Amino acid sequence: MNTSPRPLPAIVCGVDDGYARPLRTLMHSIAAAHPGTLGELRLIVLDQQISDANRKAIRRDADRTGLRTELRPAPVTDPRYPVSDWVSGAVYVRLAIPEVIPDEHRVLYLDADTVVLGDLRPLLRQSLDGRPVGAVRDPQNPVIGRGIQLPGWEKLGVPYGRDYFNSGVMLIDLERCRRLGVFERSRQFLSAHPDKVRFWDQDALNWAVDDNWQRLDRRWNTFAMSPQAAQAGFIHHAEADSPLAQLLEDEKTAALVHFAGPDKPWQDTYPAGELRDTYRLFHDYVADGGTE
Repeated sequence: MNTSPRPLPAIVCGVDDGYARPLRTLMHSIAAAHPGTLGELRLIVLDQQISDANRKAIRRDADRTGLRTELRPAPVTDPRYPVSDWVSGAVYVRLAIPEVIPDEHRVLYLDADTVVLGDLRPLLRQSLDGRPVGAVRDPQNPVIGRGIQLPGWEKLGVPYGRDYFNSGVMLIDLERCRRLGVFERSRQFLSAHPDKVRFWDQDALNWAVDDNWQRLDRRWNTFAMSPQAAQAGFIHHAEADSPLAQLLEDEKTAALVHFAGPDKPWQDTYPAGELRDTYRLFHDYVADGGTE
């Protein structure tokens, strides 16, 4: 009788050249957070036409850290999908996960602008109670109708007050998603309703999942709020549903910090502070001989 433990789901990230170096930073943070257990983890990178130099850098850092890493080519984003602000078409790479990764039953998707500070294995093992996706409520737009997410929600038939998740960290049951057509419906939504999209793939996924998602503990997707809150003129518009004091307190127990938004900790203009310093500890590892 085989009593060996079942392999953990793969971690998945999707990048173009603009996020190749942050991906490598994330890789170093994963390695640092799993001393002695890194061999249980593996990473699949959805490669959206990154350069040969960046591919070599990713593979080199995989060898340096000991994190098993596989690169798989990802399709180019449909030009009909809306892009704006600080994002490129690569924001939609995660919607290709079922096609690019047909051989996995379940994966943990992470945005490349995240950093891991705690053991991911409890999250990788967490039950989804039969739901297709596990995620954390978006701290800045937590509830439909009381934020700027999913404009036109009323015409789309989405109920006021429904929870809204952030797609930067998602535990995904790929088999259930395939049965429910979650990713197909997301792509159809983007093609049919580009005028009703504010947060790109995230709006589409929230519409397609239709509230059928498992709520994860906030420590698995803790926004870096303290650097934003320290800036002059900062206003937290979701205070009633997601108090800023609680979000700042969450940073102390975060297992995974997400630097969401246009300001990134690798930029010279990013506010000084503990989170920036923590991020740059890992980022400095990839600066030596690395490419952007």
